[in-house]
Amino acid sequence: MPGKIQVLPDSISKAIAAGEVVERPASVIKELVENSIDAGSTEVVVEIRMGGLNLIRVQDNGEGIEPEDLPLALQRYATSKLKRLEDLYQITTLGFRGEALPSIASVSKMTIKTRVRNSINGTKIICEGGVIKNISSIGCPVGTEIEVRNLFYNVPVKRKFLKSIPTELRQSLNHFIRLSLSHPTIYFKLIHEGRILQEHLGTDSLKIRIESVLGREAWEQMRPFEFEDGEIRVSGFMSLPTFSKRTADGIYLYVNQRGIRDRVLYKAILEAYRQLLPVGRYPVVVLFIFLPPSGVDINVHPTKAEVKFKDQERVYQVVVRALRSTHESIPRYEEAKGLKRPLELKEESLSSFIEKPSLFHSLSRSCDEKEIFPSSEEFKSEKVGGIPRIIGQVRGTYIICEDERGIFFIDQHAAHERILFERFKREMEERSFSINQFLVPITLEFSAEESLLLVAYLERFHWMGFEIDPIGKGVFALRSIPSFFDPEEAKELISHILEELAFISKGDTMKGVIDTILVTMACHSAIRGNFLLRREEIEELVKSIYPFDLSMTCPHGRPIFFFIREEELVKQFKRSSH
Repeated sequence: MPGKIQVLPDSISKAIAAGEVVERPASVIKELVENSIDAGSTEVVVEIRMGGLNLIRVQDNGEGIEPEDLPLALQRYATSKLKRLEDLYQITTLGFRGEALPSIASVSKMTIKTRVRNSINGTKIICEGGVIKNISSIGCPVGTEIEVRNLFYNVPVKRKFLKSIPTELRQSLNHFIRLSLSHPTIYFKLIHEGRILQEHLGTDSLKIRIESVLGREAWEQMRPFEFEDGEIRVSGFMSLPTFSKRTADGIYLYVNQRGIRDRVLYKAILEAYRQLLPVGRYPVVVLFIFLPPSGVDINVHPTKAEVKFKDQERVYQVVVRALRSTHESIPRYEEAKGLKRPLELKEESLSSFIEKPSLFHSLSRSCDEKEIFPSSEEFKSEKVGGIPRIIGQVRGTYIICEDERGIFFIDQHAAHERILFERFKREMEERSFSINQFLVPITLEFSAEESLLLVAYLERFHWMGFEIDPIGKGVFALRSIPSFFDPEEAKELISHILEELAFISKGDTMKGVIDTILVTMACHSAIRGNFLLRREEIEELVKSIYPFDLSMTCPHGRPIFFFIREEELVKQFKRSSH
């Protein structure tokens, strides 16, 4: 009777190995571009189709591969980076395992063309599903071109788990951006469906590369930092507290120029920004850590995305000190750059105050610690116009009022957000809103990821009254907006919408996308907390949501108010109910 344990067939073992390295098209791009960097390339061009599912082509001008080495390059654990066991702890290259090419070749149809500098002819090899079909001599430029077609054609289950083309493209773009940031001296170009998405000229300045990759707005809001503690050196650029994102996607981590993910470093960055950013907001940081190769183990993850530091606590403290000391050295007036000086409230009706979100941003009042409650003269306890008695406002954020049911505490931002959302939704459904057309279009500039999202959802934006046209790399012309928005706030509003759209799942319907946009528009436009309101303004806000429905929430699902019954007050103060 045969035993239960068997050696896996070669086809299965190759598929398992490929699954560890090749998760999606972005994984292929990462591995191939890293190989190009290791080959000493000064130019790297990446071309993809259908988000990388149909074609990934990476071309470089590096040192090339010798004809006799090319078949070996498609065998597992064949590498030029390691000779001895000790070399595993002194790695200075991005690739070293010898798994990338054979893993990619086993789940695709791969063609490699390569030529070394001292050779007249180049070599071409064709491989399908990990099996070499043909090797021939051809004419080609110095360097290497690797073409990967029909990724996962022989593993349909794996292909089924991939996301939509826009999602896979964003993942590929993310890897491309991270590699571009860490090697500014190299010329990088990314092409999708024949259109150039990214192109970065080689430069000795990281600052110039950051502006090229992340956009001018991010670049203007970032400051350089450099810190050294013994053999650990930290450098890079960090954003001012006035510039943040909803996700941690703007944090780029590198150890010895290798892009990584590391919870300890993320925690260190968030600790450095603690009390500087609101909850749920993240900074934009490009962080480089340089230390001896022996101080970090990069062989702890199949895709080399994670590392293990020899002295983790020390690295953590160095990063925190580097960012904090830099922030403390920035003049306070710089932090306020870009903040709009509020204008006086225009003379308009109170009903339009509630309906027009832009008016909230034009108020010149802010909450002062001494003004927890407005004066009793201003807030008389009389029931006016069929609404509850207004008692006051706490810290410019919560409105207190009462009716026969008890005392209500209202979150003014959540309440106004619900009002605006319902209004925007009604007007969109009825197509009853007006549009402001600009005689001269407003020029908007976005980062590469934002631009990709904006292009993907342009049809939805147009339907909602935002006429936006791409006019250059990351540059768009805004020709119209819904009339209830201030043109000066258009860039910030659209950026917030794009942050939300980044979370849209593959199966979301048109309605789901539009609702996401409407929620973001309402949140962006609603009055903020820590903002004092006049009596008339509070009355209008309360009137718009009264009578209170106990199940009422803001569009994000947060409660708009809570109330305390009179019986609870009696119980708390141990008074008699008679």
